[in-house]
Amino acid sequence: MTTLNPYLVFKDNCEDAFNFYKAVFGGDILFMGRYKDVPQTDKKLFPLSADEKIMHASLQIAPNTVIMGCDSIEAYQGLTPEAANNFYLYISTANQAEAYRIYNELAAGGEATMPIGETFWSTHYGMLADKFGIHWKITFDPDKHQ
Repeated sequence: MTTLNPYLVFKDNCEDAFNFYKAVFGGDILFMGRYKDVPQTDKKLFPLSADEKIMHASLQIAPNTVIMGCDSIEAYQGLTPEAANNFYLYISTANQAEAYRIYNELAAGGEATMPIGETFWSTHYGMLADKFGIHWKITFDPDKHQ
């Protein structure tokens, strides 16, 4: 089976973001490694200034869903805002209460771009950018869960 998992690049706050996402979604942080922990033979690939930054983090939020990420280093510096923000993470929940809880928790400190509510395509749908600048679409449609 093919799986698709998001990989997010942060501006020096990956650890904070992953702790926040763990609080929102639950699950387990499977790995949180810093550049300083890279094997000595590979340290030359990364600048010393990156030592305290997160090299890789992973948070399992469902059996087949893992959010992964890292802090930005020179390799990511060339990304334009459009290239870095041309996606949404789409969350479909099992019930209405969970959709609203996730939406409200992710929106705290961020920007609610479309308040969660009824639309012509879904009974409960909303969009937001969280406090880390990550864009989310949250939905619950009871017709799809019967």
